[in-house]
Amino acid sequence: MEIYLLIAVLVAIALLGLYLYQTPTPLDTLKAKYTDEYSHFIQLNGLDVHYKKKGAGFPVLLIHGTSASLHTWGQWEDELSKNYTTYSIDMQGGGLTTPPPDHDYSISAYLSLIDAFVLELGIDSFYLAGNSLGGHTAWAYAVHSPLSNRVKKLVLVDPSGFTDPNLAKPLVFQLAQFDVLFKIIESLNIKSLVKKSLREVFYNDALVTEEILNRYNDLMNRAGNRKAFLHKVKQLENGEAANLVKISCPTLILWGEDDIWIPLSQADIFTTHIPDNELIIYPECGHIPMEEKAKESVGDVIKFFEK
Repeated sequence: MEIYLLIAVLVAIALLGLYLYQTPTPLDTLKAKYTDEYSHFIQLNGLDVHYKKKGAGFPVLLIHGTSASLHTWGQWEDELSKNYTTYSIDMQGGGLTTPPPDHDYSISAYLSLIDAFVLELGIDSFYLAGNSLGGHTAWAYAVHSPLSNRVKKLVLVDPSGFTDPNLAKPLVFQLAQFDVLFKIIESLNIKSLVKKSLREVFYNDALVTEEILNRYNDLMNRAGNRKAFLHKVKQLENGEAANLVKISCPTLILWGEDDIWIPLSQADIFTTHIPDNELIIYPECGHIPMEEKAKESVGDVIKFFEK
């Protein structure tokens, strides 16, 4: 009797695995769905890099966060491109850009990619904006890049770079610490996990529409992107607050008051150390104001640019 029960359990597990198993979405399928007339691909640092260029005017570079893609800036691009040239970039291992074969997701690797991008496109000066890990990349660029003098204004949207050991990490970041568990998840349908994470980064759950959920889930299912996420989480770095005083350009800091991934208390590090800064806080807003409070936040950015 016990042997039949064991067989039944094993069959159930096998059937569940088959039901949940998900093969990576072909790149051509994703390109057909997530590129448009503004999309371009360029070879940089051995990677096939996807970016969008939209509008005309002074350049604005937009850098996304850990598990996002350049599409997170879509609503900002619509407004900014009326008077500026926007360049949003799928950073390595995000969106449609090639994951690097050496799995290097250090801040220095991100800075190197931006350096290569602005040099290849001949962008002599620009405004730079980043969210979350993209925010860390943006402020580190203004501190460390040999081309930092090209950054004329800086926008940091709920930026990372300073870990609070007293705060619990988001579930998806905790799972990424376990190699075996994450390798299993890597081959399964994780749409429910993506949905949970989106409901954490949005304050208003009603804004987690099926369209947004599908976009995040589809691009996470690009071959190599889930493994890239694992490596990104393992390579997250802490910055030196003292380095922030080296930022010489005017800086706008935007923060969702209800961000549970990087809480508002972290803003003090930036406002205390960056010499020329302005902080704007959005109530009833989570980790990604450029999506949750798009109209309000891009309006504040335009005012900042026009000063």
